[in-house]
Amino acid sequence: MDTNELWFRCTTVAVQVGFGVVRGHFSQRVAREPVATGRAQARDRMYYRLTAALYFLPFAYALTPWLDFAHVPLPVGLRWTGALLAFAGLAMVWWTHRSLGRHWSGILELRENHRLISSGPYRHIRHPMYTGFFMMLTGVALLSANLLIALLQIGAFTATYLARVADEEAMMLDRFGDEYRGYMRRTGRLLPRLRWRAEK
Repeated sequence: MDTNELWFRCTTVAVQVGFGVVRGHFSQRVAREPVATGRAQARDRMYYRLTAALYFLPFAYALTPWLDFAHVPLPVGLRWTGALLAFAGLAMVWWTHRSLGRHWSGILELRENHRLISSGPYRHIRHPMYTGFFMMLTGVALLSANLLIALLQIGAFTATYLARVADEEAMMLDRFGDEYRGYMRRTGRLLPRLRWRAEK
């Protein structure tokens, strides 16, 4: 194994451990928060467990030769760009968690006395947690240069996103009504909404 590949593997572990620390910390903080309502929870839990299980796949790449068969030759610069993207995605996930505070849940449910968060990354994006995940998973795919990781992790998370985002927005509309409709008009789902006219 050459020096670059060793650093790529160490960096992959750092990203995964960083995510585990962030998610574990915030999960612990909300563990006892009472839940008011939820939507499509059986299906949602299935997708959540699938993506959680695939969290360990990059460790298999980094710590064993088991996934070497799926290696794709990528330029060193592109792989380090993937590292930057992965850490930027991790930072977005942390920022989103911090902005949500006690209102975060890993599955589709609302807490008691839930309020609409429109600060931090939510000022411009309705689903910044998904944005952060897409950044992080794409970054890890480039960093690891592993086709199996790219297909399974990005594919599973894309399926999860497509399956749950409409339910999530319907749940928010049920709870917040016109307040959320106005919020939807001001924000984009994954990226800030482009404004073609200058604000008056």
